Amino acid sequence: MKIPSSLNTPAAGTGSVSDRPAAAKPAAQGAQPVASGSVQLSELSAQLASAVPGPDFDHAKVEAIKQAIADGKLQVNADAVADRLIANALALQNQASK
Repeated sequence: MKIPSSLNTPAAGTGSVSDRPAAAKPAAQGAQPVASGSVQLSELSAQLASAVPGPDFDHAKVEAIKQAIADGKLQVNADAVADRLIANALALQNQASK
């Protein structure tokens, strides 16, 4: 699975401490929470929320694979799996070096 470059976000734990939001202070005993009336989504969040889900996989093929696993008849071509893993790793490496 290849991740589009438009979805690249900084990894967790990156950036300086000053870039992080301040931690919320604990509420005093007996204090009531204050309701907020608005929430603003980032541009990326809005794009993801508006994305229309499509047929990402073949349900019949998934069921056939599940059945083959359950029956102990699933055969995996290790060479093909290794070749695709290497190809994906090289593609990610090339994409990162651009």
